[in-house]
Amino acid sequence: MKIRFFDPAKGYASIKSEIDSAIQDVLARGDLILRKDVEIFEKNFAEYIGTKYCITCANGTDAIYLALKACGTKQGDEVVVPAYTFKSTIGAIVNAGATPILIDMDGKWNHTISSKTRIFMPVHIAGEVMETTAIKFWEGESFGLWRQIEDACQAVGAIKNPTSLAQCWSFYPAKSLGCYGDAGAITTNDEKVYEYVKEARNHFKGTNKEFGVNSRMDNLQAAILNVKFKHLPEYIARREAIANMYYDGLRGVELPNKQEGRVYQDFIVRTPKRDALYDFLKEQGIETLKNEYPFPPEYPKPPLTAKYEAETLRLPCNETLTNEEVQYVIEKINNFFS
Repeated sequence: MKIRFFDPAKGYASIKSEIDSAIQDVLARGDLILRKDVEIFEKNFAEYIGTKYCITCANGTDAIYLALKACGTKQGDEVVVPAYTFKSTIGAIVNAGATPILIDMDGKWNHTISSKTRIFMPVHIAGEVMETTAIKFWEGESFGLWRQIEDACQAVGAIKNPTSLAQCWSFYPAKSLGCYGDAGAITTNDEKVYEYVKEARNHFKGTNKEFGVNSRMDNLQAAILNVKFKHLPEYIARREAIANMYYDGLRGVELPNKQEGRVYQDFIVRTPKRDALYDFLKEQGIETLKNEYPFPPEYPKPPLTAKYEAETLRLPCNETLTNEEVQYVIEKINNFFS
């Protein structure tokens, strides 16, 4: 048996008639950039998240960058951020001119605060919501104004009615809500953030303001997302069902935390034998992903994060998998440890 980590062709086949119809409709209308399909998605996604506004953009990385720029991030500012995150999170911070202050997996972030600290950026990896209740928005005499921007690119469905300044989303194909290319969005209740990003994603076109970027979601991707958005509850439920099969059946590996409200963008297991397990599963026809996010040397991973990433593996966990395929993965992992 051959099991891909993610099989977009299989997912497309399951809703082919809906997708084909939506694409043909966009092409027949000639609405390609920032037209009706984008507006429909922005309205529906804002309602789903529970915010006043949604502004789409080209990808999740741009969403983080634009959110940082929208709240005035400048050269020398510091952004406190978990070290356990994808490279794009840190890249967006650096490209916005700020310095990422990496916190390790023990959650100790207090000592990182300085007079340059401006943003706290929780990252919700694999659909597990990072606890942020200890973080307060406050205006300190020494430290200035703190704001919270969430990297929720792996957490569609897990964050509802947020109170942070902005939330950043990715619709990369393998996501729970994924299109057939790259796309992203920012949700917010802040009108200034909304107005800034709406203009900045399109070069501040027609104004003499600062230079913006070309970061628009095209209408074809929006139309695809509008179709898949209708199926999102079943996608999330199916991933949870697969996760429960893993929880019930797997032996020999450390399993991810069960958390109320989490979504299973990925199912991550841990073992000191990670590399050997990866090679074994590959031999058995099972595609997995090593759970590592290497950064450039000027931003070294702190020790607990580095150790965790070196021992963790992402298993197939998406709505295209059959029960038979999931049981095959479970069987082979258990065989490895027997």
